[in-house]
Amino acid sequence: MGNDRKRTVAHCKIDAQTKRLLVLYFNVEDIFLNQSNLTFCEFDRDFVLKQKKEFLVPAQMMVHDWGFTEDHYILIVNSVKLDLPGSLKALCGQAPMVSAVSTNPSQPTTPVYLLPRFSDTSGVNRDWRIPVEAPSQLWISHIGNAFEERDHSGNARIQIQAAVSSYQWWCLEKMFGYDFQSPEFDPSVMNVVDPEKTGPHLVQVSIDLDAEGSCLGCSVANCSTQWHTFADFPVINPAHSGRQNRFLYASSTSGSRKFLPFFPPDTIAKLDLCNHSVKTWMPGKRSFVGEPLFVSRGTSEEEDGYVLVVEYAVFKQRCYLVVLDAKRIGEDDAVVAKLQVPKHLRFPSAFHGFWDAQ
Repeated sequence: MGNDRKRTVAHCKIDAQTKRLLVLYFNVEDIFLNQSNLTFCEFDRDFVLKQKKEFLVPAQMMVHDWGFTEDHYILIVNSVKLDLPGSLKALCGQAPMVSAVSTNPSQPTTPVYLLPRFSDTSGVNRDWRIPVEAPSQLWISHIGNAFEERDHSGNARIQIQAAVSSYQWWCLEKMFGYDFQSPEFDPSVMNVVDPEKTGPHLVQVSIDLDAEGSCLGCSVANCSTQWHTFADFPVINPAHSGRQNRFLYASSTSGSRKFLPFFPPDTIAKLDLCNHSVKTWMPGKRSFVGEPLFVSRGTSEEEDGYVLVVEYAVFKQRCYLVVLDAKRIGEDDAVVAKLQVPKHLRFPSAFHGFWDAQ
C-alpha cells in the first residue's frame, strides 16, 4: 500500500460514507518504546492515497484494532512493557518477537486517544496527546464500531462498541491457542484463567465532550443487559461504520461444553442495542465458529443482509462456509446456505477479513 518501512495493523476499515479504505501503519520497534509512531492513510476505490495523518502517541502499547468516527480516529491503549527474559529468547530465535513484551496492568484506567481525522473539525482547542481515561482496566481485543453525535450546543458524545477482557486473560505467546513451537492448535490455554470473569465480553464506552473538546465524562457499560457471557469479534453492517448502529454481531459461547467451555466460540450472537435483546445461532455439537462477517443486500435497512461465518466441524476435520439470514438469526430457518470448504483451503481460527461488494 505504498508504505514499505511500516507495518500494517491487522484491521483495516471502510468508511461507507466517503467510500474510503482506512489503513493504520506502525513502526515494529515502537512496541519496545514509550511512544508509538502511527500513520493513518485513507485510499479511494482505486487505492489512490487521499489523506495521510501522522501521530506520535506518548504510550507503549500493542496496536491490534482501532475505530473511527466522522471526525476522529479512535485508539484504545493496550499497555505493554519490555520483558527482558522474553527479549533474550526472541533474539536467540527461541521465541516469537511478541515474547519480548508482556502485558502491563499497572494503571487502573484505560487511555483512549481521540486523534483528529481532519484538521478543520473535531474540537477547537483539544490537545489530542492527552487521552481520555476510561474508568476501568480494559484490554481491547476488537472494536465493532464507533460513532459520535453532537447537540445544538456543539457538545459531543462518542460511543465505542468493543470486545474487552482483563489483562490476566491474555497469553501473548499463545494467543488464541497458537504456539510457535507446535503445528497444532491448542485453545486450552484460553480457558485456564476463568474466562467467564476475565475473558472478552462486549461493552460500550461512552465519552462526553464539550464544544471545545474538553472531556466531561467517560463511562463503560455492557452492550446488553441480557448478554454478559464470553464474546469477541464484534461486527456490524459496514454501511453503518462510523455512525450509529442498532445491531451488533459477535462470536460467543453457549457455555454447554464441559471441555473448552468458553474458547473457541460455538455461537453467533446478534445483539439489539436498543432493546438489549439477544438472538443466537449454533452450528451443532462438536463444532465451533470463527469471526462473523456481515454482507449487506444493498438496502437502507440495517439488518437486511447476510452473516457469513466459518464453521469448524472438529469431528469431521472439515470447514464449512455458512450463510445466515441476518434477520432470521434465532429462528430455525436462519441458514441460507452451507458450503463445504475444500480441505486444502481450511481457514485458520480467528482470521480477519471484510466483504468487498465489487
